[in-house]
Amino acid sequence: MPEARRGLPRAWVVGLSLGAGALMLAVLVVFTPWRLLATRVVSIPPWGWLAATLGMSATYALRAGRLRAEWRERLTALGLDYRECLRITLMHNAAVNLLPMRSGEASYAFLLHRRWGVGLGEAAASLLWLRLQDAMVLGVLGLAILLPLPLGARLGFAVAAILAAATLVPRLVRWFHVHARWRRARTHAHPGAAGRKAWHLLAKLAGAFRASRGGRSAWGFAVANWVLKLGVVGALIAPLAGLHLGAGISGALGGELAAVLPLQAPAGVGTYEAGVVLGARSPGAPRFNTGAPEVLAAPPPFTPALAASAGRPDNAGRSMAPADAAAADPRTLLVGAALAVHALMVLVALATALVFSLIMRADPAPESRP
Repeated sequence: MPEARRGLPRAWVVGLSLGAGALMLAVLVVFTPWRLLATRVVSIPPWGWLAATLGMSATYALRAGRLRAEWRERLTALGLDYRECLRITLMHNAAVNLLPMRSGEASYAFLLHRRWGVGLGEAAASLLWLRLQDAMVLGVLGLAILLPLPLGARLGFAVAAILAAATLVPRLVRWFHVHARWRRARTHAHPGAAGRKAWHLLAKLAGAFRASRGGRSAWGFAVANWVLKLGVVGALIAPLAGLHLGAGISGALGGELAAVLPLQAPAGVGTYEAGVVLGARSPGAPRFNTGAPEVLAAPPPFTPALAASAGRPDNAGRSMAPADAAAADPRTLLVGAALAVHALMVLVALATALVFSLIMRADPAPESRP
């Protein structure tokens, strides 16, 4: 009975997350101008969709490369190769997309513990470091995109900032580890001192971060992954929503930043689209013209008169459906474009994991060590 009581709140959280995801998806579907979006989808040639799919798949290969750079010594000791890193990456990413509230992140620590014998504490520290590294890289790329500077200055800033982070962050962690250990020793020497457990925990966390986390090669894989992903997603959003390429990339950046929120529906439905809209419509979004007209340059107001026009015949005598009337507001087109690209991302993630698991047979996992 106590176990059932403990499981009840968890079931409510999962149920509410799934319900919220279904509700947000329904709202997105209702307000998306599907006819106009379909014409934009068809306007992209098949090779463009194929290139986008291959580009999204390549990002998983880069993430697996970062994982291999971090755990190279353990992989060598276990006799495992790059395929094992790709398997962990794909399974982890599929779990994040399928489970609500980003609970799929826990699969990373579980897989490393179950298959590689990594301690759960060390695996959790590795996951936290990966997310902090992603946040730093995205933050630098976001500043490079939004700063009102020439393109060369943006690139120079991004390179300099990432090199500085790759050099200074390990030194900062090393200093904090030494300081935390010193403070922990002082609290042990004086039993009445406050913060004994806190300094012990901080020393352990800093020690886990101080361990080898792939070095500069891991930073290189992280940068390449996010540059490729933002470029691919932005290049799709721009023509689908009638944006400049710079605004499309800004939208992709906003979607990725929104995806890190801990409270969200499965696959980030709703929050990702909101992040894309906010990013694409931000005042600092750059304009790299692709030759397509920019419908968001001066969006017409969505007035009650415009809404009332739904169902009335247009100049050609055809009845305007509610979706066609909503298409007059370009913001709904941007939401639809974000939803379409997001659906492609989830489909590629799940299909890649499924195909890999069917083609590549998993090697026997080593026994987990306590």
